[in-house]
Amino acid sequence: MEKETQDQSPVVSLSLDEVGLTDFQTQVSITRGTKVYHYQTTVSVVINLPPSRKGAHLSRFVESISEILSSEVQIHYSLEEMSIHVLRKLNERHPFEKGAITLDFIFFTNRITPVSQRPSIENYNAQLITWWDQGSILHKLTLGTYGSTACPHALSQNSANRTHIQRAYAEISLQGRTIDIPDMEDLCIILDESFSAPTFSLLKAEDEQWVVKRMWENPLFVEDVTRNLLQQALKHFSDRKLEVHAKTISQESIHKHNIISKGSTRTSPLKRDNNQ
Repeated sequence: MEKETQDQSPVVSLSLDEVGLTDFQTQVSITRGTKVYHYQTTVSVVINLPPSRKGAHLSRFVESISEILSSEVQIHYSLEEMSIHVLRKLNERHPFEKGAITLDFIFFTNRITPVSQRPSIENYNAQLITWWDQGSILHKLTLGTYGSTACPHALSQNSANRTHIQRAYAEISLQGRTIDIPDMEDLCIILDESFSAPTFSLLKAEDEQWVVKRMWENPLFVEDVTRNLLQQALKHFSDRKLEVHAKTISQESIHKHNIISKGSTRTSPLKRDNNQ
């Protein structure tokens, strides 16, 4: 039987690090306890390609993703677990040494406004990357959101106790094994508490006063926000093996440019192994 075109030798015999599909949009469903969560997700899946193979069987990528996500009998308890299933299924049909699946989506969580106690649905940008390296699994979960900051320097220099405020965007990334990746709800809380004050989709007048008061009482540089994120990760995940990265971008209100701050730490030595 003649080889399929993808399995033939290429004209240029060089290995490729990543071959696959990107911007594949689908719905992902996760069951946690008695609730089912649905995510509108953009998926990317890539594998390495050896120098002896002309191309990848991209139809098998779509088949593996679709079968796992649409299965009525397979219940997924986490996005990490589901990502592993996709890579395993794909490896059965299209063996590879290294591969990765990336999920980009919006994570929604319920909040209560600080004073009026009204329910509010808050959104966070989220990304989950799962790497497969000869059967060993590693994840990287990133969440980001907007918050408010008040400048401590301008406040200290102003006799009228006035300062400028910014809308800042912060994100935190945690990389580790499946058992060490925390719940997204926990990261949402860490993000909100790292700003001078959090932002809300819904605010009544009394809630607005609470946010303004908290900003003035808790002035922070963009560097402070990034350090807060790292400190909170060390505090809450000290029992896990995680590599932590944090980034904050301050959308300056009195400048035409923005300010950025980045940092990283580890909650304990990161080790890649088969303990998933």
